[in-house]
Amino acid sequence: MNYILSKYTFAVSKRTSSGQEICLLFSGRTGKNILVSKKVFSIVENGKFTTLQPKVLEILISEKVLVPSTENELDEINKENKVQLSKKSTDRLYVSIQPTAACQLACDYCGQAHSRKFLTDSLIEQIVCRIKQKISLKDTKSLEIGWFGGEPLMAFSKMKKLNEQLKDIAISRNLKYTGHITTNGYALSPSIYKMLKEDFNVYRIEITLDGSKEFHDKRRVTTSGIGSFDIIFNNLKAITQSPFYDKNTCVISIRCNVDERNIEGVMPLLEMLYKHNMQDKIIFYTTPVVSWSNNGAGSMLGHKLLGKLSSKHIEYMINHNFKVTILPKRVAPYQCIGTDNDAEMYDADGNILDCSETSYSEYYKSKGFVLGNVEQKIIVPNKRSCLHDVPQMLLEKRVYPCNNCKFYPLCGGLCPLGLLEKEPRCPSFIYNIEDRIYLDYLAKIKK
Repeated sequence: MNYILSKYTFAVSKRTSSGQEICLLFSGRTGKNILVSKKVFSIVENGKFTTLQPKVLEILISEKVLVPSTENELDEINKENKVQLSKKSTDRLYVSIQPTAACQLACDYCGQAHSRKFLTDSLIEQIVCRIKQKISLKDTKSLEIGWFGGEPLMAFSKMKKLNEQLKDIAISRNLKYTGHITTNGYALSPSIYKMLKEDFNVYRIEITLDGSKEFHDKRRVTTSGIGSFDIIFNNLKAITQSPFYDKNTCVISIRCNVDERNIEGVMPLLEMLYKHNMQDKIIFYTTPVVSWSNNGAGSMLGHKLLGKLSSKHIEYMINHNFKVTILPKRVAPYQCIGTDNDAEMYDADGNILDCSETSYSEYYKSKGFVLGNVEQKIIVPNKRSCLHDVPQMLLEKRVYPCNNCKFYPLCGGLCPLGLLEKEPRCPSFIYNIEDRIYLDYLAKIKK
């Protein structure tokens, strides 16, 4: 059989500081990074595969660096994706709850319309009733709650009411009960962290720091225009230094939203986290700012800058013992609330949605993203928005530019909403994959 170099193979050759040439072949089909000799690298680059030693040829074929010349790779990838999607667990119910539309901050790129709305006791009752019904509709074995906002901790009393009832349901039905929360961190005290970990079974808390104070405070200000960095960072320090902080049970994840305005603030933030001995206690990642509710936030310039400069961020994190994801893995089409058959989100008005970006937005309301209201007390099986169709559209090769993209098996299209809006949320690794391949090698030999 004749073989050719896979369209999804990345070949990287770099010299170390000592002058040694490192040759790597990264398979986008399997996510495997392979160190090869200079001779093998040259043979692969020149397409003379028949001259490879049998054992080497076998490895490159098994890792899909080389593929049959007659193979339609996109079709094969989608066949694999279809199998992976069919294995998705159906006994887990995921529900996201927004107990309030209020927020202490007025971030300049946020697409939500904040207001002093909070879940009423009546709506809490209807949400609990709806979740009970959804649990009963299938053989549910686990219930996971995503706490979102607005700023959910501004409605902590509402969260506690919901949690108490949902936890009782889980216990009575022998369900695994877990949660995670997305918060701005402004009200995240050590005592609240402890309650979230121990009472809410929260395993991950995500907060946002948009770079060092100089950069963060220009965009993530309170509603009265005051910078929020100091309070959030001090909360973070107090929690990670407390005797009850446990990253294995409830880890804090720091998200840094990046565009061209704050890209220079990422490295100082990493240095600050290291200075305060947080590098092995938290998870840190960057993500590009994107348009939200058609508000025009984010830019291609910011996206590309993040892609290029994140190589330096990754190198710093490797050298300073942060937990860092360097290379992407092989993935099927991206899964989220919108692509799940049963997952739902409830906002402070009791509206039912299937995307965290579509709440508190007149723009998305007008586009049909509000699926109903919990007060209707009727569950329409599998009522979904257009987001639900995206994985199938990908399998049927109806999504551009994913069909022709070298990174498709590594990103799975990412955000379905972005794909439908023809503004793909492409991962930043598309701009520095060669650096990441080399950094992955360096990280492995460092261990």
